Amino acid sequence: MSAPDNKPKESQNEKQTVVVSAKKKQAKLCTGRETYERMNFLYQAATTMSTTHPQLAAYYGKLMKSVGKKAVLRMEPAIKRTLCVRCGVLLNPGITADVQDYRHKKLCYLQVNCTLCGFSKRFYNTKNHRLWMDNPKSIVERMEFA
Repeated sequence: MSAPDNKPKESQNEKQTVVVSAKKKQAKLCTGRETYERMNFLYQAATTMSTTHPQLAAYYGKLMKSVGKKAVLRMEPAIKRTLCVRCGVLLNPGITADVQDYRHKKLCYLQVNCTLCGFSKRFYNTKNHRLWMDNPKSIVERMEFA
């Protein structure tokens, strides 16, 4: 009777090693995946609350930034541009932000003022201005999650 008991244990050990190796491969693909998921949830919560409760949205935005800093993870620049630097609220034009377009001789920019804290951001939009992330040379590796 002891011989049949050993065979299923060996097959269970083999299955466990396969599962562990699959988890290691998945871990190599994206470090900090749980943290990115949490940051994504906080961003979605800030988006939802920005129209009704701007202070709560600012708290979620600051919490998202601090979670990313603690885990030493980078945020997408497009997401960074939508958050206020000082208070962390999601900048929705007309709701939590005032948008003004300035056009001078050589300098053109879009100024976004946060209505919660009064901080202003400038986004330059001259003809030759290109963001580094929009440059094809900036992409080293593209990762997709299922």
